[in-house]
Amino acid sequence: MNRSLSFDPMNGMSILPPAQGGWTRAGMGALEQIASCTASHLQKGGYMTDTEASEILANYRKHLEGDPAENAPRDFLAFTAGHQAQRHSVSPDGEVTRMQRLLRHRLHNQVHYWSLGPLPGRPGSLYEHCQALRIACRLLGCPAVISGEPSIVHLASLNPLAAVVAADWIRQELVSVGHGDAPFIFSFIVDLPTWETLRQRHFES
Repeated sequence: MNRSLSFDPMNGMSILPPAQGGWTRAGMGALEQIASCTASHLQKGGYMTDTEASEILANYRKHLEGDPAENAPRDFLAFTAGHQAQRHSVSPDGEVTRMQRLLRHRLHNQVHYWSLGPLPGRPGSLYEHCQALRIACRLLGCPAVISGEPSIVHLASLNPLAAVVAADWIRQELVSVGHGDAPFIFSFIVDLPTWETLRQRHFES
């Protein structure tokens, strides 16, 4: 299958899904693009200044270059929340909520908010169909499950921009490995505690 370019005019990202075996490298490159695009939206929405954005992006790139064995979250919103919470005397969870609200508004609520606890479905249900997607979802911080039918996937993320990329990669990968028609993917953002729980269940067990 020819992999098409992932492009969304609302978020300005242009990310090519990786060829077989190239998920880690492609995932790291995608994380940088997601971070830059997210920072741009947060600047335009008045959440951070140009100086703050430049500083956070520089520190985030150093974070991405760190030891992957440390298993620290690579999600840009989680990283930014920890950074900004110290400045604003607000909890990281509160910072995430503020950023999510702004990003959803700028993306015209393209990704919905999930407030019903963990996603329905077994954590390994999607990755059993395609092991490469476990790598991709872990890197992008987007736990995903098959919900009932193989043609329905639920995906969770802190960052709606990361969810857009992860959904596109899942869709194209499942089709490319012969799982029939493109699945229906329902993408949601969740709060920080729920995301951390999902991340542990999916990627640290």
